Amino acid sequence: MRLLLCLILIVVSTKSFAQNKLFLCAEYNKDGTYSGTYSNWSIEKTGNYVYLFFESATPVSDTVMVKIDRIYNRRDTSYYEFDHYYLVPEESKKFAVNKYTFTKPGNYRINVYDRNGVRLAEPHFTEIKFAENEYDQLLFKDSWYYNTSKIYFYEKMIGDSMVGKTSIFNLKQNETTAILYIEQENQKPLKSGHLFVSVYSDDSCHELVSAYTYYINENWFWTFIPVSFKRKGKFIVELYNDNDVFIQREKIEIR
Repeated sequence: MRLLLCLILIVVSTKSFAQNKLFLCAEYNKDGTYSGTYSNWSIEKTGNYVYLFFESATPVSDTVMVKIDRIYNRRDTSYYEFDHYYLVPEESKKFAVNKYTFTKPGNYRINVYDRNGVRLAEPHFTEIKFAENEYDQLLFKDSWYYNTSKIYFYEKMIGDSMVGKTSIFNLKQNETTAILYIEQENQKPLKSGHLFVSVYSDDSCHELVSAYTYYINENWFWTFIPVSFKRKGKFIVELYNDNDVFIQREKIEIR
């Protein structure tokens, strides 16, 4: 009897999941009528907002979390976290919605979850582009902007200070974490809301070992981030901003 009940719950849950919808739209009414759903969107250089709209087959009685992933690097087409957001249920509890402003072009994957981290709908994929008339005015930061940037590695943090500056680390049990410090020596801001970190093997294969994204304040000219290694070897760590512009690279060895 319990097995039959579980099977029924799984079937109902799967059916509801299939009927749920997550998408972007230009506008909506309180009765849940929406318009302007597109697969691609054009934005101005200052950004434009759209509505993140979650339509549910069952009542939405609580806020739901949206996780927004983005492709950061042309050499790595995987999606990495860009932002997270919350949608507020309307009075009818048939849908949850909120404004979201896109300021960066790129390919995005959007997922919606309940409070327990259960995914509620199929992911929504979209491409954001700058409007054609915006490219001529775009203040694009190329790699030359970061020509005074430096990367250093430290063993650990004690309070607000980094100690044990080195480029050689010992593998501790199954994982070693190095503290990566990045600084613009000319004290110009990093001009990025994220740092994208790629770790490659330092050999002829140049294999992508791992990749991370980190939130930062675009006005900072320095910051530090943890980078983990799960095997011994020589590696190259590369940093990019959230426009896929190369910042700096440095070598590290795990023994």
